[in-house]
Amino acid sequence: MADHPAPLALATVENKNLVVEVSVEQMRESSLAYRLRDEMIAHVEQSKPANIVIDLGKVGFVGSVGFLAFLGVRRHLGSGRIVLCNLSKPIRDMFAVCRLIPTEANSAAPFEIAATREEALLRLSATTA
Repeated sequence: MADHPAPLALATVENKNLVVEVSVEQMRESSLAYRLRDEMIAHVEQSKPANIVIDLGKVGFVGSVGFLAFLGVRRHLGSGRIVLCNLSKPIRDMFAVCRLIPTEANSAAPFEIAATREEALLRLSATTA
């Protein structure tokens, strides 16, 4: 029997939106970032969601290589929306500095943000209803 590593992301589907909870505490290595990206893309392939919510509540650090995972999912999803939620202030600041989330100076960004998973789902349901 092969020894499979624990999943890095747990996924559910709520109202045609994929909700991915990232269970990685620190994203510092490219191998981890690529594995997380591949897991999230596999969830997208399986559920064919309209949009994605990515819950980063368990993530304490994202290095620059970690952004590759999220950008890979962004590219794979196409026109759907991706809302990041439960971001700690340091992670939110990193996404903002890299212009990956909307800020006062940059309204066009590849990801949206919400304080909680519920708020993220509410935001997505408000525009698809």
